[in-house]
Amino acid sequence: MFSWIYDLPNWAMFVLFVTVALAVCWGAVFLLRPVMDRLFGDDDHEQRNSLLELVLTGTGLFYGLLLGLIAAATYTTYSEASASVANEATTIAALYRDVSGYSEPLRSQLRGDLEGYVDYVIDVYWPMQQRGETSPEGVYRVDEIQRNLMKYEPATPGQEAVHGEAFSQLNSFTQARREMLNSVSGSLPSALWWVLVLGALINLILMSMLAVQRIAAHLLISGLFAVFVAMMIFLIAAMDNPFLGEFSVAPEPFELLRRDLFNRA
Repeated sequence: MFSWIYDLPNWAMFVLFVTVALAVCWGAVFLLRPVMDRLFGDDDHEQRNSLLELVLTGTGLFYGLLLGLIAAATYTTYSEASASVANEATTIAALYRDVSGYSEPLRSQLRGDLEGYVDYVIDVYWPMQQRGETSPEGVYRVDEIQRNLMKYEPATPGQEAVHGEAFSQLNSFTQARREMLNSVSGSLPSALWWVLVLGALINLILMSMLAVQRIAAHLLISGLFAVFVAMMIFLIAAMDNPFLGEFSVAPEPFELLRRDLFNRA
């Protein structure tokens, strides 16, 4: 939902959320103050605030609980996506060491395939997925690694053991890669986003309906509440798609793999 916001830098996204929340809240204050005075009377502030406090207590409690649960869920998703990236890089490193035990020219070919895959992930695929784009090239590269590995025919028990371990690491690599790809498409359902947005709108409007004698004080109190709600929704939105936008999972495990293992091998 609203995937275009991930094209913005973090500060611009934050300013956007806060600006919209303040515009809604303060606009409602100016629009509803005369309306509420006519409905409840200019002097019946106590009854009006008692009724609104009763409603705000219920809506604020459930909405705050919803915000907290969703924020925790999105952080968990973000952490799992980061772990899947690290797991994929780890299995590639193990596979790279296993194929280093093969004889030439297969050893250089497989190591070159793995190095090329890591270069592709860092330099090509990662910037694409941060823009919400996908490519099937990664599948072709993994298939090529599997085909080259299947060409090898071990001649001794030792070679069979190395070959079996290499295939085991290849299976772990493909599984970790699938988990990472599943994390790319993971996000909150649109229905849940609508509940978040409408819930924020209802609570902001209720805040603007309170009877506060001085309008400056009313704007200050409602504005602080609007900024808090905007901050929570910004946090959820920033973590909702772990691989989209500026606040996303970085390819640091792959970069460390390329720097520490490939350059040393």
